[in-house]
Amino acid sequence: MTWQSVLKKTGLYLLKIIIVLILITAAFIGGVMIGYGVIGDGNSSMDVFEPELWQHILEFIL
Repeated sequence: MTWQSVLKKTGLYLLKIIIVLILITAAFIGGVMIGYGVIGDGNSSMDVFEPELWQHILEFIL
């Protein structure tokens, strides 16, 4: 096994991890936007990005 093949396999492994993390993040953002704006009481889906909303949510959790 050469260094080139090791680096190639490691690079592909890291690329897969990065792609999965991007897809998880996109699914989370899309789910929160749909859950708050369409299903929930929010007026707009973009309201989910306001810091006041997240502080209000954290008050319930903490």
